[in-house]
Amino acid sequence: MHNHHFWWRFFPKKELTQVYLSAATRYFAVSLVSLFVPIYFYKELGYSLNQTLFFFIVYALALALTTPFAAKFSARYGCRYSILISVPLYIFFLLLLYLLPMMRIPLSVIAILLGSSLAFYWMGMHIIFRKASDKKHRGEEFGKRESISVLSTMVGPLLGGFLISVMGFKPVFILAGILLFVSAFFLFLGKEEHARFNLSLRSLFVWKHWKDYLFFISRGTRVIIDGVVWPLLLFVVLDNYLSLGIIGSILAGISAFLLWIVGKYSDHFDRRKLLHCITGFETVSWIMRAFSITIVQVFGATLFGSVTYGIYESAAGTLEYDKAKGDKTAYFVSREIFICVGRVLGLLFVIVTGSLAGGLIFHSFANLAAFLF
Repeated sequence: MHNHHFWWRFFPKKELTQVYLSAATRYFAVSLVSLFVPIYFYKELGYSLNQTLFFFIVYALALALTTPFAAKFSARYGCRYSILISVPLYIFFLLLLYLLPMMRIPLSVIAILLGSSLAFYWMGMHIIFRKASDKKHRGEEFGKRESISVLSTMVGPLLGGFLISVMGFKPVFILAGILLFVSAFFLFLGKEEHARFNLSLRSLFVWKHWKDYLFFISRGTRVIIDGVVWPLLLFVVLDNYLSLGIIGSILAGISAFLLWIVGKYSDHFDRRKLLHCITGFETVSWIMRAFSITIVQVFGATLFGSVTYGIYESAAGTLEYDKAKGDKTAYFVSREIFICVGRVLGLLFVIVTGSLAGGLIFHSFANLAAFLF
């Protein structure tokens, strides 16, 4: 056993390498499109702001409702097949986006496809990474996974913005679909993982974990504000796809570097203390974004936000995997459900107030739930 452990140190962790390659390819594919989807509805197709936000509310509800069934699918057929199923669902989502200007397709149908795709993807990915990672080095491994993935999105928004500006959305949709299949292929180089899961409300909602649930809700507000509301607000200021892509690339580059560095050293100090220390700065970064009305202010807020996010995410993401004990699948299912609750709350706040900037301020306060985690 000692000799086996000694020789194993000289070889890469094959399963983790597959996860890194798969995640990086998928992040790149999705980043070609995701930053521009809210603007595609709002500017290109002429949907109102509320209609655009309603699309993402339906998507969040579909993700929450599909996640338990994705967990059952993973338990029966395997996590890698769960990720594989997510690919055609996402491609159908892209196809309907492309056909939307020519056909009257209900936005709710497109939103359900997106939510279902992400439910199957994340359920499989969470379980695979949790089993493949080593607790003693999980901070470094999570940081590496996220930094490689985020770094791959550094070129995505820039390339996506350029292609959309020159050729329209069609070639971007096609390229993203091809890359998604490639990302799933990498995971099938390893052995299959099956997740044990019994679907019951009792296993999903445990009162003693209420602090975790509040934190997950705050994670959800961040995901939706960062992915939907912030791009819309940016486009109001920049009014240019390429500039929006440049902003996304800057954010990705700095965040990737910090995720790698902080993740590498987070195994040697208290991640919870690090999370608590950076939370205040992360909150301030969102307030800065909310009040950015010029290009210079946008770039300044983006730079500051990318620094705080790189540190924040490394600590928070690793802690989430560390807390997945006992029934790990039920933990990840409840995590996704409460993140979706946060998504819906963030969007409803913007709809009720009629303010995109207000959504950023709403999340800045929700972000303080990290002190409970």
